[in-house]
Amino acid sequence: MPAMTRRPRRLLLIIFLAVLLTACVPASPTPGGSAAPSGAPTTTPPASATAAGAPASVTRLTLWHAYGGALGQSFEALVQQFNQTHSAIQIEPSYGGTLFTMREKLVTALAAQSGPDIAQIDQFWSSELADAGALVSLDDFLAQDATLNRSDIWDKAWQTASYQGKLWSMPFALSNIALYYNKALFQQAGLDPNQPPATWEMLAATAQQLTRDADANGTPEQWGLTMPLKANEGNVYYWLAFLWQNNGALFSDDFKAVRFNEPAGVEALQFWIDLAKKERALPVAPPDNGFEGGKVGMTIASTARLSALRKAVGADNLGMAPLPAHKRAATGVGGANLAILSGAKDQAAAWEFIRWMTSPEINLAWSTASGYLPLRQSVVQSAAYQDYLKQTPQAQVILDQMAVAVVRPNVPAYTAVSREVGLAIEAVFFTDVSAQDALDAAAAASASALK
Repeated sequence: MPAMTRRPRRLLLIIFLAVLLTACVPASPTPGGSAAPSGAPTTTPPASATAAGAPASVTRLTLWHAYGGALGQSFEALVQQFNQTHSAIQIEPSYGGTLFTMREKLVTALAAQSGPDIAQIDQFWSSELADAGALVSLDDFLAQDATLNRSDIWDKAWQTASYQGKLWSMPFALSNIALYYNKALFQQAGLDPNQPPATWEMLAATAQQLTRDADANGTPEQWGLTMPLKANEGNVYYWLAFLWQNNGALFSDDFKAVRFNEPAGVEALQFWIDLAKKERALPVAPPDNGFEGGKVGMTIASTARLSALRKAVGADNLGMAPLPAHKRAATGVGGANLAILSGAKDQAAAWEFIRWMTSPEINLAWSTASGYLPLRQSVVQSAAYQDYLKQTPQAQVILDQMAVAVVRPNVPAYTAVSREVGLAIEAVFFTDVSAQDALDAAAAASASALK
């Protein structure tokens, strides 16, 4: 995308946030309200209920989320389960588009004071929205919830919700990045399906061996590897893991400068370029559902896709391995959080929904249905999840990688900077710009965000 079309968009976003600062005055959390947290995942009818037990009034709250397809169906099924068991609170879910597009939609709606009561947000939105006065801090709600053992929840999950000493969202879905592969295609290529590639060099060699171009026309019938290459597909999330594996960094330690265009970043991006343009093992325009349809041997993707890929490729045929390492092992922390917006009609009712959705029982159901990692280590150790691991051995990779998982910086500049980097990554595949020039241009375009 040309730079001149991106800068007005950033200026428009800044204007929206400026309007938001004056238009959205955060209300204080009211943990003692009509739907105050109780000791169980379900809600006791509020005091306003009639003698017969039916609520005198119903609190209706809107919820925006970015889950499409099977994940969206699973998510909305949980929302409906909440509605069925909470007659005084009814949640109205709405698909807000992918996270790449939903952020702009959300910011625009908040500036017009027409945003939702609750939103699923990407983990690193918290700082930007908190600075704009758009989020309710959850500290008071969490402090009054005696049943929630905060030390039981992954520390890296809390990091995704923390900004300037406060918690602005509740961790909900936790994932990382892994390598999936087709065992049958490995065997056909003479590869050992029990020995997936563990390094960058092995990944490139395996991808080449899995790529087949029988008629030598330059268009393979089978590709070795796919991963997101476009900005709107979240390419920056995946590339950051390669940057970290090469001992690189996105920002300087004080967040006053960017470092992604240093040699570590250029080398990481060049590795991707070589896979596509030199080895021709990574398609720039991959076939639709190429990995699911057996036209691609490996894919780098979120562990949240585990359930869907097991169904598409076959539970016994799907291999899953840690992300191949380089100078060090690293993967990204992904997933999403749930947040209460400042304009929520009833913050206590919104919190009751969030605490129910993140309760051990519901989070276990969500995790086993999707492939996301449970938020609580006690749930991971539970008999139910251990049975799930026996039936779904690939999921062990998610657990194993948490030790090397890296949380993206939760600072306001991240969103703007990551978008510039994502567009730079995309540019090297669809134009003739070099890795160094593309990243240098992104660094220059990031200067305003760093201020």
